[in-house]
Amino acid sequence: MLERRYIRGITTAFIFCIFVHTVVAAAGAATRTWSGGGADDLASNAANWTGSISPQTGDAVVFNSTSSNNCTWDLNITLSSFNINPGYTGTVIIDAGLTIDNGFTWTGEGGDTLASNPANWSGGVVPQDGDNIEFDGVNDCLWDLDISPDSLTMSTGFTGTVTLITNLSINGDLSIEGGFLNLNDKALIADGHLSIGLNGTLYAASSTVQIKGDWINRGDFISGTSTVALIGTNQTVFGDNIFYNLVKTSGSDDTIYFEAGTTQTILNNLTLKGTAGDLLLLRSTVNESLWSINPGSTRNISYADIRDMKNINQQGIAADNAHDSGNNRNVYFDIDQCL
Repeated sequence: MLERRYIRGITTAFIFCIFVHTVVAAAGAATRTWSGGGADDLASNAANWTGSISPQTGDAVVFNSTSSNNCTWDLNITLSSFNINPGYTGTVIIDAGLTIDNGFTWTGEGGDTLASNPANWSGGVVPQDGDNIEFDGVNDCLWDLDISPDSLTMSTGFTGTVTLITNLSINGDLSIEGGFLNLNDKALIADGHLSIGLNGTLYAASSTVQIKGDWINRGDFISGTSTVALIGTNQTVFGDNIFYNLVKTSGSDDTIYFEAGTTQTILNNLTLKGTAGDLLLLRSTVNESLWSINPGSTRNISYADIRDMKNINQQGIAADNAHDSGNNRNVYFDIDQCL
């Protein structure tokens, strides 16, 4: 006998019975709002939902002030979300299986390589804003979606290529553990960390890449003529990297850490810049352990507080309005240092 479970409507944005699966949804995913206008209180009755369509696999379900009528949930489906908002004062009785999952896995089995084709995703639904996306398998993808996922992961087992044909903005982390990500001159923004794993490759072409979290490179970064801008606070750069343009500017208290023992090569323009009132701190991840830099062309290091930096380029670095905190090599500071 199935156990009945009761959810009071005063619970805010309550999500019941979360089971994490790879497969999420079916075609036609939408937001379904409870109206309670049918002759009974069953979730399976289409008349109880706005638009007279009952929820389907992959939909987002909302209970709000539209109705205070009770609901008996009798649908055995997987939803992308299940929210009870403060305006709903009824009771939801869970009388069937309810699974919540907002993850999407690329299969590339839809007959083309377009991300906008539902048949290329497990469950047959195209990802939306806020979803978690994973690429696995061998099939290539042309990313043509104008969405902002919460995360995007190219798994270690992924051996295909993802090529952007639209800009990509990620609310959280970008993890390239396997496969080949071709930015194709499109913009990339990640509000979390960017990680390139041992089996992963990031080809930046001439794109602008903006990262708010850490830059973690254990694989292959091909810079092309791109610009990497570190736009977060207290970020760390891991691994040996060859950048074309590297930019970090800060107007408030901020530190950028470089992994001890690594070398950062900048082929074109290097900008590391704070302000007169708030120097940008350049630090090693291990105090008193050197990190190396090799700026091959234009360099603008100013209003910075520098420690443990070794410039391996033949041309010394002139750090303007900067402070020498010690253990720096081939770096020249103003006589009147900023303190």
